[in-house]
Amino acid sequence: MSSFTTGRTLDATGQPVDGTGFEVEHGSLLAELLAERTGPVTSHPTRPVWSAPLDAPEDAIRSLTVVGAGYDGPPTHYHRQSEEAFDVRRGAVTLTLDGTDRTVRAGECATVETGVVHTFRNDGNERAVLVTTIRAPGRLEQVLPTLGGLAHDSGTDPTDPLQQVMIARRLAGNTVFTRQEGAVTGALTDALAPVARLAGYRGAYAKYTRRAFWRRHVEQPDLGTADPADRRTGNGRRTVDADADPVPGTGG
Repeated sequence: MSSFTTGRTLDATGQPVDGTGFEVEHGSLLAELLAERTGPVTSHPTRPVWSAPLDAPEDAIRSLTVVGAGYDGPPTHYHRQSEEAFDVRRGAVTLTLDGTDRTVRAGECATVETGVVHTFRNDGNERAVLVTTIRAPGRLEQVLPTLGGLAHDSGTDPTDPLQQVMIARRLAGNTVFTRQEGAVTGALTDALAPVARLAGYRGAYAKYTRRAFWRRHVEQPDLGTADPADRRTGNGRRTVDADADPVPGTGG
């Protein structure tokens, strides 16, 4: 079966960077899921994880998530309002739920209830393919693309303490990160928020929810058909074909 590479980070000249994408076999489950996407493939430039939005019901984010071998996961966090589901379609991932590890394999689905501190990783030697769903995502729909966008964008740093302050403020009331390298938390967050705001920092940036940004920074799949992002989603929302249309958030 023939295959192609996609999802590679694009350099300043628009050329793909070797070793930053993933292989897709024509006719495979992954190819079928990519054909169903309603927006662009997004990524982190230095970590083996990629996402693409899928059709979702109202008040939910549903995403294809590709997790490379060795991916150590997002910072541990919990949601006060959102419920998150991990439907593993290929390979396996390890969920850490309130400090306890659980391996979820292809054909299995795990739900993370509100209040459960969690993260996930890929301990295996093979890539994992998941469909993740976040119900009642709130502002996660804007913040999740921002996290990857900041990492791709030149001149920005997602680990900047002032940037982290504004992201934490944006997610206040729903998502709380409990482990984040260099994180600023608690009373210091409240104290630094006015400084960060005056310095121009925001908790989410519109440009990272635009298709044009990801088209410039991440290689998009060429499936030999019309871009599936030209469709409308089942819930009636327009997908992200136009540069000004939003990219739904991805699972975390």
